[in-house]
Order: sequence, then C-alpha cells, then structure tokens
Amino acid sequence: MLCIIPDSVSSKMFVVRAFNHHKTMLYSFYLLIICILLYVFISLGAYHVDAKEKKLPTGSGTTKVNQDIYKRKSPLENEPPEAQAMQGRVNMHVFEDCCGGSLDQLKNNLLYPLFPNVRTTVSRLAVSPQSSNYGLRIFGYLHPSETEEFIFAVASDDNSEFWLSLNENPENLQLLAYVGETGNEWTAPGEYWKFASQISKPILLVKDMKYFFEVVLKQNDGIDHLEIAWSLNHDNGTFSVITSEFLSLYEDESSLQMGNIEHIPQTKASYDRLLEPIPLSPHPVGENIGEDPRDHIYKYKMLDESYLKDVFPQCHYKPSYILAEQIGRYQGVNLIHFSSVYPNDYTRQTHGLDDVMCFYTQDPSFQADKGLAAYLTEVEDPDAQKIDTGEGPFWQRVYDVKPLNAASKQTTVVANSCRTAGNIVMSQDHAMHIVRAFLKALRSREETRDYSLLRVVNVVRREDKGVGSRYLVELELVGPHGQKVLVSRYVYALTEESSEQMFLCSPKAFNWNPSATVHIIVAVKDQARWIIQFIREMEKVYRATGDKNFNVIIIDYNSSDMDIEKRLKKAKLPSYKFKRMEGNFQRSAGLQAGIDLVEDEHSILFLCDLHLYYPVNIINSIRRHCIEGKMVYAPVVLRLDCGASPRAPNGLWEIAGYGLMGIYKSDMDRIGGMNTREFTDKWGGEDWELLDRVLGNGLEVERLHLRNFFHQFHSKRGMWVNNNPG
Repeated sequence: MLCIIPDSVSSKMFVVRAFNHHKTMLYSFYLLIICILLYVFISLGAYHVDAKEKKLPTGSGTTKVNQDIYKRKSPLENEPPEAQAMQGRVNMHVFEDCCGGSLDQLKNNLLYPLFPNVRTTVSRLAVSPQSSNYGLRIFGYLHPSETEEFIFAVASDDNSEFWLSLNENPENLQLLAYVGETGNEWTAPGEYWKFASQISKPILLVKDMKYFFEVVLKQNDGIDHLEIAWSLNHDNGTFSVITSEFLSLYEDESSLQMGNIEHIPQTKASYDRLLEPIPLSPHPVGENIGEDPRDHIYKYKMLDESYLKDVFPQCHYKPSYILAEQIGRYQGVNLIHFSSVYPNDYTRQTHGLDDVMCFYTQDPSFQADKGLAAYLTEVEDPDAQKIDTGEGPFWQRVYDVKPLNAASKQTTVVANSCRTAGNIVMSQDHAMHIVRAFLKALRSREETRDYSLLRVVNVVRREDKGVGSRYLVELELVGPHGQKVLVSRYVYALTEESSEQMFLCSPKAFNWNPSATVHIIVAVKDQARWIIQFIREMEKVYRATGDKNFNVIIIDYNSSDMDIEKRLKKAKLPSYKFKRMEGNFQRSAGLQAGIDLVEDEHSILFLCDLHLYYPVNIINSIRRHCIEGKMVYAPVVLRLDCGASPRAPNGLWEIAGYGLMGIYKSDMDRIGGMNTREFTDKWGGEDWELLDRVLGNGLEVERLHLRNFFHQFHSKRGMWVNNNPG
C-alpha cells in the first residue's frame, strides 16, 4: 500500500533533523575541547614529575657539563640480566713496547690487533695510564639516552681516532674524529678545538639502540691522555666525557685465556694488516720491501733435472776454510765470512735516522779529514765569475765525480762492523761473467740449446781467496715454446781462470734438494700471543706457497695461557708435531726434544725463535742453502727498532746471533745435537757453542742477510724467567 506524506509534515521533519545534527556537532566540539585540556594538564604534570629525576652525564671537573644530555632512566636498565652484567665498562687492549706517536706505527705492529700485552676494562672514555711507548684499543657499545643528534670530540697525546658504527655491528664503523696522522700532533687534556678533525659532524642516535664504537690511541712519551666527549647538536659545542651509564662491554674477557682470540673484532679501524705477505706499494717506505724476484722464487717451475746431467763436469770441492778439528769455545763467530749477492737485494738499511758513515769509511778512497767531500773534484768554469773569499756558499762552482758503488766495495769486515750494511753486492761485470759461462755450458747440450736468458734471478758467491769461488746461479729461462723455467745450480770457478776462458764445474756432492722436508722447531712457555702469531706465520707461508714438504714442531713447557695443541689442530698447516714438557723452560732441551721427533735423517731442521716475521719464501731459502754433509744455513735477521714494523722496517742486522740455523738432521746427529748438559737452566751462548761444533766438524756456514726476515721488538717484560739475557 502506497503511503503519501504531505509537504508540510515533510518540511517539519527536515527542520527537526537539522536541529538535532547541529546539536550533536556542538556537543562533540565541547567534548573535544575538554579532552585536549585534560591531555595538556596530564602532560604538564608528567613533565613536572620527570624533571625532578633528570640527571646529567658526569663530566670531568675541568670540563663544562653539557646541560642538554638528559637521561630519564639509565639506557641499560631495561636490558636483560645477562646484558646488565656487561654494562658500565668497555674493553681496553694495551700494546706495550711500541714506540712512536702515529697510529700507523701501532697498526703495523706485528701483534696488532689480536695480541695485546694486557686485556682489561675501563668505566669511562677518559684515561691517562701515565706510561710511554704503548698503544690502546678501546671498544664496546654506546647507549644513548635520547633520540637526538650528537656531536663527538676527541683529545689525546699523541695521535688517536674515534670510530662509531651505525648500529651494533662492528662492520659498519665510520671514522668520526681524530687527532693527527704523523705522530707529531697532540692536544692538551680536554682541548677539543686544536684541530678541525677533532670534532665530528652531527650523528643521529636512537634511544634504546646500542652502537659499537672503537677508540685507538698511540702514545710515545710526554703526558699521556685520551678523552672522548659528546654533546647534543644544539648545545653550542660544550662537551662532557662519555661515562659508565652509557657504556657496555663488547665481550667479557675475564675468564678467557690469552690464547682465546676468536672473539676479538677486526674492523676498519683495526684489522690484521700482516696476515698476508707485505703488499707491494708503488712507493715503498724502503727499498728492502720493494719488488724482488727472489721473494717469489718458489713460484718458478724448475727446469727438468735430467737436462742438467753432465752439463758441468764434476770437480773436487774442499775450500781452504773448512776445518777438520774442534775449535776453542766461542771462536766460531770470528771465522765466519759472508757471501755476496747479485743483483742488489737492497738489504742495506738506508731509511734510519741517519745512514751510518761506517759504511763509507771502509772504502779505501775515503779520506777521514775530508769526509764525503773527497769524492768531489772541482772543475774550472771559465765562463763563470769566480769570487773566492774562502767562505761559502760557492754558488757557481761545478764538480766532477766518479760513480761510487759503495755496496760492491763491502767486505765481511764491513758487514760485521756496520750492522746497517746488508749483503755484500757483487759487481755486475763479475756476476754476468759467470752467467755467460753458465749459459754457454747450457747451450752446449741438445736438450737446453734453445733456451735463452729471460732474467738473472739470483747469484750468490762464496769466495775462497787465492783458490776459487763457489756460486749459486739461479736464472729464469724461456724455452723454444715460450715456457718459462728456473735453473738453480751450484757451480765452482777457479781463481786462475782468465776472463776469456772461464771454466765452471759442478762441485762434487754439492747439490740442494728442492723436495727436502723442512722442520721448523721452536720451544715455548706461556707466550700465547707470540705462539699464535708464530702459527699464523707458518699458515701464511703455507697459504702463499702451497708447499706440503714442511712441518711445524712446537715443544711446550706446560703453558697455562692457552691450549697449543688445540690451536695446532685447527691450523691450516701441511703437518705438525707437538710435545709437552714439564719443568722450567730450557731452550736447548726443548729444541733437542723437537729434533728427536724427526725420524727422517735426510730432512732439514730449522731452529728458530718465536718473535719473528717470516718471508713467504723461507722454506725455499732454507732448502737452497742447506747441503747435506757439506753446509748449514744461518740467515741474518733484521732486529726491528721499537716502533718499526715489517711494513716500515728500521733496525739493525743481528750479526752476532746464530740461534736461527738450518741443518740436516744427519749432520745435527753427527755433531752431537744441542748441548743440553751445559745449557739447562739458562740460555744465551748455546747458539755460539753449536756454531763451534758445526765448524769443527767440517761443515761450512752460509751467512746471508735475508730480505723480509724480521725480529719484532719486545722487552723482557712477560718473557720466560731463569737467566734469559733477552
């Protein structure tokens, strides 16, 4: 049924509806006003109560406190119990025996960043240990109390850096502020405005997040200090030191042995620079770490030995300096002569504070009263006006000079008296005379007739004055089909042979074995960081060369700071042997215990030390210079100065030391092994005593300075007890 509503009634209903809608909107508006007022009153009340609890981060007594960094509640209080146990402190690692003021000197240190002397913690980012010649690495987490933009500042003596991650991940570190780069820059405590680099750009940090940070300091001498401070971006540059309520540990190291290093972070700020061989640079710090083909000689493919059969006729070889009887105690060091090399291997130390004059004073033409000026000969210049008043400067004087190849004038006397001299260098004329005679003999054979010289890799000469000279000749050759090979052979030349009729022969039973197993032997006690570094050095050699014919032997006097055998099992080495000994450390007895573990008498023993950086060609070098029944190898190591490193080597060659020696097991057994009877509770002198017996039993000693072979500087602190002379 259709219902029709009159127009008048419809109009009245519309008016009522409109009135009710207007009334509803009015009530809603009043309700909204009331809600807003309630919210404002509640917020003001909460702010008033909270303001009473506001605290400022504690700053140093002499630093203006930042009035705008507030904490409603410690940012660490909401952490779980296990995290709260880590709060209030950060990790600090101390690297002692490290000279210089630049961070490069710290970061290039052989033990940085994994092997500090001390692992401890600190409760705020302001320290002054009052020591010298050290480096610090401080790392952990930063917990901001507010979501705000912060500005960071650093002050230190000497150089320092402050790094901060974008989150808790150490991989996201960014360098925010630093003091200096050269080691000469420093600031007073709290002096944040000396260098522009000391103050960071604003960084947004979020409350309830944690941020990994790292601080690195290098101290030389003077008043040592380090401060890391912060302020809010709107605080007009006033800073307060970051204190415990905003800090937490990266790792609790209190129960870890020093041998546990897996937890230590490696970051952009602190990574292991020396895990790989020294990287080549277009402008190396010193020529002694520049490119040299001898460094990579293990990469060369050897010429088939059958091609060399009967190339050189055999000849009797017994140098006049070979002894047939025992000599007096510690007389052997006076009987050692150095071999010479070609090409120049730049083992001479030329980058010290001064190039020692003793190198030049051995030159027969050197005149002590004139010094180096004696090498200059003045030339008359008729076109120049000469005004000689007897006083300099003499701007228009010109001179003539003869080429001075001081390296080729070295002798064993120079090497012994001048510990910066490095290897004696043969003249090019002499070396190439031998090379030409060597190539002439090769080309006389059908198998090697078409081989030509590509490069002279290495020539080593041991002279027997008045009789002849023995040579190790190593040449890179290219074959008829473009194949590259290395020939490495000992030859002998008589002195009386004229330059036109050089005759080379093969010294009888004087050949090196390219596949001989080399056993690297070391005795240790409670030196976890050095032991791990030694193992890593051996891993480096194996990784670079792939040489499976070497073995690591560690004799441990019951070390308590690490499980050495466990670490060896994890190591990437071709093989190893481990033996635990009881009692006090004894170097001679420990090395002998390692020798006794070697069963193959036709393998090579290399007696060594812990504190060494090894060149990657060390195994090949030992093999080439050890001849069974004939010769042992005593390479000279460069003892680095405090603050020097393998990347920037500075120091003196350890001429007097013979503790590093390669010798065949059969020869070691024949001469009686290590002297464990006399050298029981002491060491120092056992190397000279061993050298006496080596020479007294008719063996000769190859003595060369070995490139990239370094003894890291260390003090006696933390070394083995007893009578160790250092």
